[in-house]
Amino acid sequence: MKFSAAQSHVLSATLGVGLIALLLSCASGPQLLTLSSTDGVVEPPAYGTKDYPKALAAIGSMMARELKLAPVEVSVVLYPTQVSYEQGVIAESERDRERLRQKFASGANQPRNDDGLTAARTMAVSSVAVGMYRKVLVNEWRVGKTPWPEWVRILAHELTHTAERELINGGVSAADQWLREGFAEWVGYKVADRFGAETLSKSREKVLDAIATVKAYQTLPALTQLVNNAQWLTWLRTLGFPATYGQAFIAVDFLIEQKGVAAAVEYFRLFGKLNNRERNFTASFGEPLAAFDKKFSAEFAHGMGK
Repeated sequence: MKFSAAQSHVLSATLGVGLIALLLSCASGPQLLTLSSTDGVVEPPAYGTKDYPKALAAIGSMMARELKLAPVEVSVVLYPTQVSYEQGVIAESERDRERLRQKFASGANQPRNDDGLTAARTMAVSSVAVGMYRKVLVNEWRVGKTPWPEWVRILAHELTHTAERELINGGVSAADQWLREGFAEWVGYKVADRFGAETLSKSREKVLDAIATVKAYQTLPALTQLVNNAQWLTWLRTLGFPATYGQAFIAVDFLIEQKGVAAAVEYFRLFGKLNNRERNFTASFGEPLAAFDKKFSAEFAHGMGK
């Protein structure tokens, strides 16, 4: 978004992990926050306080120090209406695609043009926030109405996506969609736990209950059916959160329990060298993707009582 000098002013605050600057447009326009994090410690804001600068700084601090994710250098744009959010997502998606076209003028990482605009429009209408390369777009009209624990989790989820992109310098990744989204969910619940909202174990219990409800009347997709974005969106529309985000979170939680969070971070980092999902999975987790899928399917079926 563009801000004229007459429309914006700058408020700066040093919060221990770098500088957060808040640029406020006019009352009807978007708000822009820039986050630059280091390894310093920033405590979460008081429970229930929707303080974006403090929350973002605390989340960035935890991600860098405890999870060893790439330090985030992020612009966070808060859109006040559904219309402005949709317009922003479409515009920023096209800018990101143009950046990739220029970065990869030729070769396998060149983004395709066929369904880019359609995907951006779908994302704009259905999402509440989007994490891109060094940028997070937030539908404040919707996110601002969510309960505080969910508000915290959404911010952490999207910041995780920016960190995933940072690990490969903003390049294109063929990482499995279930692992990409499941890891962002896992970090979101982990941050919510640290913020005092809800323990990770309690979040896990709630997600499993939601999955069990859906599984009672529908067959859930296997992880092999949640590999790319098209598959993900199809199942999301069909069965909703439990079958997609919920199952992905449980799968990543199981994966991290066995292999550790460092292995998950390494998985995303490897795509900066080789854009091969199966080889990167084996290299980072020490077993083939097919072997883990079989192991998880058995564990998941057992946990669901079948």
